[in-house]
Order: sequence, then structure tokens, then C-alpha cells
Amino acid sequence: MQQGEETSRQEMADEVNRVIRSERKRGRAGRLIWLLVLAALVAIAGWWLWPDDGEVQWQTHNLDRGDMVLTATATGSLEPKSEVSVGAEISGLITQVLVDENDQVTEGQVLALFDTDELEVALEQAEAQLALSRASVAEAEATLEEARVDERRISALRERGTTAQAELDAAIAVRKRAEAKLAYARASVRQAEAAVLQARTRLEKTVITSPINGVVLQRSIEPGNTVAASFQTPVLFLLAEDLKAMELHVSMDEADVGMVEAGQTATFTVDAWSGREFSAEVLKVHLYPAVENNVVTYTTVLSVDNSEALLKPGMTATATIETGRREDVLRVPNMAFRFTPPSTDGSGGGLFSHPGARAGSSRSGPSNTVWVLRDGEPSRVVVRTGASDGRYTELPGDELSEGDAVITGMQAAVTP
Repeated sequence: MQQGEETSRQEMADEVNRVIRSERKRGRAGRLIWLLVLAALVAIAGWWLWPDDGEVQWQTHNLDRGDMVLTATATGSLEPKSEVSVGAEISGLITQVLVDENDQVTEGQVLALFDTDELEVALEQAEAQLALSRASVAEAEATLEEARVDERRISALRERGTTAQAELDAAIAVRKRAEAKLAYARASVRQAEAAVLQARTRLEKTVITSPINGVVLQRSIEPGNTVAASFQTPVLFLLAEDLKAMELHVSMDEADVGMVEAGQTATFTVDAWSGREFSAEVLKVHLYPAVENNVVTYTTVLSVDNSEALLKPGMTATATIETGRREDVLRVPNMAFRFTPPSTDGSGGGLFSHPGARAGSSRSGPSNTVWVLRDGEPSRVVVRTGASDGRYTELPGDELSEGDAVITGMQAAVTP
């Protein structure tokens, strides 16, 4: 009988070859006929290579108990713990730039200098105006003293009846005008003092200094550049406070963010140091979400120790956060949930009647379904599942017991 089947298969292959040669001669190379011929060849090859009398060998895993480390994975970038943008509040010409990228700086260190000629002239003008205002005050004080003397003299004459009341009234008015002029002169002095302070402050701002101890990440100016600070403050330098302590900002998926909280430990890797893991700790999880292409993520900040100075700002990192542990739990490999045995309903032969030819096509169960080998035959079991670490899933229920053989795969052995 086996010889007859081989003869039948050979005849079918010869028939397909004959059809192909005939179609080529007639020049009909339509897309549909070629797809049908290709499907027939694949079916013949599968039927030829997998005999019907093969025996199935099940790949199983005996359920055991063990510890599970639960994790959440996210990607992000390294950033300095504190960044400071150093700008200019005045407009003018840059004459000197005293630092470059990667230079270490201290608080108060001079970074750049502006041209000060125009501002020095403005300061001198303000000081001259202040001196003029003070002189005006002295003049107003003398005028007031003269008006008071005249008022007292005319008042004494009025008491003796030797002068008219009109003269006394005029003297009083002169005295009041003198007092007002003195007040105006004193206000002018305060205004001139403010102008001097403003001119001196603008002159001091021509010296750009570092507000922190840190390192220069970016320099945006060169000597000879003209800075215009009319509408917004131009950024001249970008400083990082201390690169020995950095932060890792990762985008945590909304499915995992509920398990992440401050204080959890984590590890991360960067492409620059392949094969090496760095440690980190979760600082906080931002409440405000980021939505991009209908994907919701939450920024999670991790503290990083960079005392070895191996990490640099902007590096892309993949972080694995330890969100919990399960000790001595019954666990099943995740591949067991992805396995479904082939159809065994005896629906007949055909090209796909052999074991495993259409695995999963007729027995699709829920995601918490596993198959257990009992008496040499697969048995479907629906289980309750718990946490998963990516390789194993916890089984908190009593549907299965330790030592049960769950099926994770299969292969066919050809009988001689």
C-alpha cells in the first residue's frame, strides 16, 4: 500500500509538471494559475515529508515552586540632576568668552564679558545728573530760608500795623512755593540716585558669572557676537550642577505604572557600555500623562550614581524596575499558555491531517488555558493566573499541583 501511495504521489507531481510545461508553451503565465500551482507543490511537499503514521512526542514541563522577581521595563534618557541656563539681560558686543564646553566652573567665576564703553558713559551721565539734583536741593533750601525770613519780618510789621495784610499774604505764598521747590529738588535727587543705581547695575551685568558649581554643557556665543536682549533673554551657556549625580527620565507604560513607586530599585543599560548594568532608584512618578499616538505614558524619574563619570547626558537607557517579589509560589512557564494541540477529531485525511499540521486551528482557548499531559493524552485546564515575571506566571489557584506535566510544545517522530 505504501508503494501505491508513492506511485500516486509521483503521478500527481508529473501531472503538475505537465500542466506547467503546457502553460509555458501557450504563453499563459497568469498570476492565479501560478499561485495555485505553488500551493499544490507546497501541499505535496508537506504531505510527502510528514507521513501519517508518525508518533507525537510531547514537550512538557513539570510544575515547580520557586521565587519570582516582578519587573517593569521602560526606556528614557539620562539628564543632569540640575541644569541652569545662563543668559544675558543686556544687549551689547561680546568681547571675551573665558570658558568652553566641558570646562569645570565654580560659583561666581567669570564666563564672558561685554563691551562696557557705552554703559560707562551712561553711568557718568547718571552721576552728573545726581550732582545737579543735589545742587538744586541746596538752592531750594536757601530760597526757602530766605522766604521764611521775609515772612517773619512782614508778620512782625503787620502786628504793629505798619504794613498791609496783602504783603503778609504774599510772603506766605512765597514761603510755600519755596517749600514745594525744595520737595521737588529732593525728589529729583532720589530719581537721579535710582538712575545711577540702574546704570551701575547694567554695567555690572556686562560680566557674566556662573551661578553654580558645575560643568559647561553648551556654549552658544563667540567673541565678537552681538547679543540682543530686547524681547527675551538670550541663552549664552548651559551649565550642569554636578554630573556625578544624574537622573534617568523614562516613559512608563500605563499598564505598568500602577506597580511603580518611589524607593524601588532598578537597573539600566546604555549602548555605550554594552553588557554592563548600572543601578538606580525610583525618585517619583509624574502624575501628568504624556499622550502620543494614543499611547499613554507617565514620566518616571530615577536617581543615578555617576561617580565613575561613565554616563553622559542624553544617553538612551533601558531601565528594569523591580516592582515586587513572590517567594515559593507555584509557577508555570509562559510558553505553556501559547501552546494548543493539533486537531484530533478524526475529521479525515487530506493534506493537513497529520499531527501538528494545523496546530491551534480548531482548539483555541482563553489566554489562561494550559494543556496537561495525563495518561499520555493532552487535557485542557483553565487556571487562575497571578503575577508574571516575563518567563513564568504565578498560579494562585488549586487547578494544578506541583509536579503536573504541562505541555509546552510537540514534535513528530517518524516511525521506521
